[in-house]
Amino acid sequence: MNKNQGLKTLEGVYVPTLLTVLGVVMYLRLGWVVGNSGLIGALAIIFIAHVITISTALSMSSILTNIKVGSGGAYSIVSQSLGLEMGGAIGIPLYFCQAISVAFYITGFTELWQTFFPHHPVLIVAFITWFILASLSILSAKLAFKVQYIILAAVIASIVSFVFGSPVGESNIQLIGSFESASFWQTFAIFFPAVTGILTGATMSGELENPRKSIIKGTIAAVCTGFIAYSAFAFLFSQKVPTQTLLENSLVILDISFAKIFVIAGIMGAVLSSALSTLVSAPRTLSALAENRSVPIYTFLSKKTTKGEPRNAIILSSLLSASVLLLGNLDSLANILTLFFLTTYAMINLVILLEKITGVVSFRPSLSISTIVPIVGLLGCLFSMILINKYFVIVTFAVIFAIYFTLQKKNIYSPWGDIRGGIFYSIAEWAGQKAMAMPYHPKLWKPSIVIPVEKPEDFKRVTFFVKSFISPSGRAYYLTINQNTDNTEVIKEVLSPLKEQKLFAQEVIVNGSDFDSALSTVLQSLSSTFLPPNSIFFTISNDSEKQKKFQKILQNMAFSKMGLMCLHIHPKYVFGQNRNIHLWLRDKSPNNNLAVLSALQISKNWNANVTLCRVVSNKSSVKKAEKELHNFIEDARLPVSTKILVVHGKFEETLSSISTDLNILGMSSFDDEMKFKHMIKIINLVENSVLFVADSGLENALA
Repeated sequence: MNKNQGLKTLEGVYVPTLLTVLGVVMYLRLGWVVGNSGLIGALAIIFIAHVITISTALSMSSILTNIKVGSGGAYSIVSQSLGLEMGGAIGIPLYFCQAISVAFYITGFTELWQTFFPHHPVLIVAFITWFILASLSILSAKLAFKVQYIILAAVIASIVSFVFGSPVGESNIQLIGSFESASFWQTFAIFFPAVTGILTGATMSGELENPRKSIIKGTIAAVCTGFIAYSAFAFLFSQKVPTQTLLENSLVILDISFAKIFVIAGIMGAVLSSALSTLVSAPRTLSALAENRSVPIYTFLSKKTTKGEPRNAIILSSLLSASVLLLGNLDSLANILTLFFLTTYAMINLVILLEKITGVVSFRPSLSISTIVPIVGLLGCLFSMILINKYFVIVTFAVIFAIYFTLQKKNIYSPWGDIRGGIFYSIAEWAGQKAMAMPYHPKLWKPSIVIPVEKPEDFKRVTFFVKSFISPSGRAYYLTINQNTDNTEVIKEVLSPLKEQKLFAQEVIVNGSDFDSALSTVLQSLSSTFLPPNSIFFTISNDSEKQKKFQKILQNMAFSKMGLMCLHIHPKYVFGQNRNIHLWLRDKSPNNNLAVLSALQISKNWNANVTLCRVVSNKSSVKKAEKELHNFIEDARLPVSTKILVVHGKFEETLSSISTDLNILGMSSFDDEMKFKHMIKIINLVENSVLFVADSGLENALA
């Protein structure tokens, strides 16, 4: 709809919201609430209910001064704050509630009609009413809202008739009732649906001339007007009608009005107004969902006329409400519909609460409210939901989560940012501060490796091993230096196998001219960050030129306080059947800890068998070595399936003669040049893959 032709605050928000609030409960249930609860008890219920709705209205108003609200009202608010998935999870049930509620209102109107015209067929009256309302909504939203002025006049006339009517007996209302018919909170649950219409105007956001100002002013004004009206009605009921009559006669308002016809018109008008408002607003929610591809046949449902009317969505919503009318008794769905509305209100309060807690600079609404406001609104909604029906609460949240995860799989693109990232950043910041204030202990060790990669395709060779090493809760930092070309997209592609399995795989991309010289500086920087890597992971190539280059890199690693891991993947056998790991533990080796921890991680993910191996020079030392390894298995709490292999002989001959899928060895204590030559010698000896490790001093396999 053209902005200059949009609905004003009065007709687009205030009147439809007020008429939804001043509904059937005010006419047919408020008297019973006063009779059961007493005057003060009834006023307390009215006050608590309106505190929840006013808190929600203020929360919604504050959000609206921080965003450019789109079509769909509450759906737009939740989507822009918590993402399209959560918006859809709330918006889809909200749409069905709106569409089905039309049938409830029409059914209520039909039952009232039958009270005065008992010979008229129920189904015919219902469908005539539906046809008139559907026609109005299809013709024009503006026309439909103009009709509500007539209904408002009827409601005002009914209120005047009630105010100036005569009492039906001597008042004997107690200030605090006996609650014979229902407890305080049961009475509250019966009354609360009276104030659940505050989103009526917000849903018309796409049709308003100035949605931000109109929704705020119109909604708050309507809620405050409703609070005054309900409080005044409660007082008048207490003064004009005896307690027993209020409890027994739900239509007592007719007896105390000076003109019954006005009250009848007001009751029927209020019901029809609620039905018409909902029949107009429901298609707007559906159209907004379709625009974001959150529902099937979204292309068809998102289409609008030249005047901006979502004609297809209106027709579908009208047909849905008509089909529900055929079900007849709809009481079994009443609670869950109210709960979905309350869930929406709760989410609105949650949104602003999260925005305030995360402290992001982008949240700077023109209307700033205290944090206590959304807390009251959120807790009030949740408490009310439990009071109404705790079992339906479970069903409600189950439906929401099911829709959320379904939409999440569709990878819907959101054109705006949301606060989900801010929430996790805030949690991470809080946790980071706490963690950094505590001393490090080797018991906290988990695999966290940085993998320097010169070319993205090199990483593909080690993806399987990295996955086996860090799963399920370790971290992998892919480090590369962009020399001339931007490989960002290629890097994301090679990391996707890790991220698809929900593993922590973070790319660290640095622009530089030389890989070798920049590597040393970047690694030093990474070691001082929060959640730093604790090990550096390299691969050893079979190419002699690459081996020489790798040797130079190793020499520059002497400063590092990280563990060192060097993997050689056998060109023919790779990792064999991934079933057997030989862990070679030299007596009192300074690198045994990282070797053991690496074996544990890999064997767990491979479901492989680990064998502790040791070579002794004296045959008499075999028994002693076996005993030491048995004790080590117990002290290190290694799996019961762990085997022991102690061999008398020379290490290199023994190593080359025993077949396995992966050998894990601690690096020798030689200088850097000899250490490298020793690794090359080993990989040329064995017919399997080898992992060489060197401790950083932060590991302890016995912790």
